Amino acid sequence: MNSHLLPGAALLGLVSGVANAAPTPIGTFNELASASNPAPAGSTGLGPGGAVGGIGGPIDFTAPFAGTLIMTVKPTGTFAAGDVYQAFVDGHSLGFTTPVPLFGTQFTSGTFTTPIPQGLNNFDINDQVFSYLGFQAPYGPANTTVPASFSPGGVTITLAEELPSAVPEPSSLAVFGAWFVGLAMFWRRRKLGRPILQVGPVK
Repeated sequence: MNSHLLPGAALLGLVSGVANAAPTPIGTFNELASASNPAPAGSTGLGPGGAVGGIGGPIDFTAPFAGTLIMTVKPTGTFAAGDVYQAFVDGHSLGFTTPVPLFGTQFTSGTFTTPIPQGLNNFDINDQVFSYLGFQAPYGPANTTVPASFSPGGVTITLAEELPSAVPEPSSLAVFGAWFVGLAMFWRRRKLGRPILQVGPVK
């Protein structure tokens, strides 16, 4: 028996193929947060030290197409336990990396996603801990003061972009519909005992 119906797995791959594309790398940036730099506008969760802890202002990057930005934030090196970062893209906060206690063995990290237009965009970072210099550490341990000598925090930002969530193209939808129509005809003919392929009008 010859059949021109696509196998289900092949059809699924055809319809969702756009979603399976690997993200397009944009770049990796190594920056330094410091109490000497102002925090980005809109920073939240700041301590008594006020709006400090930035990296010196927004960093520009170019998006190759309109899509979804994937922004990964983590400390640089092994001496940044206790840093917690707030991430911004185009002036909008994406939230905070994971909270970690000061002077512990855990290191913060976070992955954020946001839609962005094609072309020039920017990101910014705030190291929240610098606004707590001389005060209780925001994420513990209890009775631990962030020392005034807290070292500037190195942070690595990796940017990549992926196409928006896949919506089947009209051509894919047409194939998908034809596959189901063909499947329905196949089972109907089997049920009626008719040959799968025949020449002439159906009686």
